[in-house]
Amino acid sequence: MTGRSPLTTADVRSRTTPSWPLPGGGDTDRRWRMLAALAADDLPLAKLVEPHHDAVAILHELGGRAPEAGELWAVWAAEPPFAVLTATRDAHDEDGWRLSGSKAFCSGAGLVTHALVTAESADGPRMLAIALDDPGVTDGEGPAWQGAGMRRADTRTLDLHDVAARAVGGPGDYVGRPGFWAGAIGIAACWLGGAHGVARTLEDRAPRLDPHGLAHLGAVRASLDVAGLALEAAASRLDRGTDDEDELERLALSVRAHVADVVASTIAHVGRALGPAPLAFDARHAEHVADLQVFVRQHHAERDLARLGSLPVAGTTEEDGGDDDD
Repeated sequence: MTGRSPLTTADVRSRTTPSWPLPGGGDTDRRWRMLAALAADDLPLAKLVEPHHDAVAILHELGGRAPEAGELWAVWAAEPPFAVLTATRDAHDEDGWRLSGSKAFCSGAGLVTHALVTAESADGPRMLAIALDDPGVTDGEGPAWQGAGMRRADTRTLDLHDVAARAVGGPGDYVGRPGFWAGAIGIAACWLGGAHGVARTLEDRAPRLDPHGLAHLGAVRASLDVAGLALEAAASRLDRGTDDEDELERLALSVRAHVADVVASTIAHVGRALGPAPLAFDARHAEHVADLQVFVRQHHAERDLARLGSLPVAGTTEEDGGDDDD
């Protein structure tokens, strides 16, 4: 049995209308549940649908033009050292910009119509909107995707040669806006959905499991249930509103770290309960596991944990340092 068919523009477009609830707008939990449900069934599709809805939220928050009917948007913000994108002012358009360089990890490169991309400019890091039909956008010479995981997401390195762009917000606004951390948790919702998809293989065999297998299933259920509650609580916190940037970052980093651990433990428990058979003979399960292991690497592991550890303790200030010495 072979893997699933390549994704098409129609596959992605079918999940982009009607518009989803905006994060922090009072219905964040439903937004994240929709992402998780999609990811439980098809992770590469979620990898392309989530950025479209993220782009809608970014454009709304930063005052950009809302996507029009039929448009599919991506958000390409990865900045590895081998792919650098530079933005300069357009000499013939006072509101325009020109982009040159490379952008890596462009998922859906052959499917989307528009993208929000990060780039360096003379006044700092910026987010800019581009149309993919610009003749200056070409396949790049960067590393070609070789792994089995996320192969259906059509991720490429693109070269941009004097591509027309429009700024979305000002320098630093992409990461400085409150919605940045809501979007980061939305990615964790996809990871959690992916873990549910892995667990489904074990759930389907529940009536035939021996006591050891049932113990693995119990451990999986416990971790997935608690992760779901964490996302629900985070959604509620965002919908109540806060301007505390440290609080938002801490919430996002904590939820993402917990869900990343749940993904790893779910894959491990299912493998230990069922042995190699699902990975060897169940093409859909094997593909889903491979997809999830790539997707969850958007968590930066110890780098994110170190950042989390450096943030102020909730309820303390730099002046008191949170100490109990006196």
